[in-house]
Amino acid sequence: MSQAPFSRRLLTVTGIDELGAYRVLRVADPGAPEPEPGQFAMLAAAERWGGGADERPYLPRAFSIARRLGVESHFLLEDVGPGTRRLCELRGGEQVWALGPLGRGFAAPRDGRRPILAGGGAGIAGARPR
Repeated sequence: MSQAPFSRRLLTVTGIDELGAYRVLRVADPGAPEPEPGQFAMLAAAERWGGGADERPYLPRAFSIARRLGVESHFLLEDVGPGTRRLCELRGGEQVWALGPLGRGFAAPRDGRRPILAGGGAGIAGARPR
């Protein structure tokens, strides 16, 4: 199982891509361990992460790790509220706090069995068999 570093990491956004109703947040994450299918990370914007004095902060949110490509980690986001909207607004050069990979990953079935994966929405990103 991939183990997360003991503490959260401050990562730099390398870009954000539109994918239909979703966004793919790309961050430079050179020291991250390779995630297993089904693992996730907790993400929060490093700046403007909360409202004013009378507003609650945008707490870190759990996001499936869609993929690792080189030194980048990619996350599939959906703008469904103020916290996820803030993450969808991020642009290259801005930063996010990340903790992960977390959770227990899964492996493809053995003995010639075929996997059946069912799901939808942004959470489906982590359901990629190896």
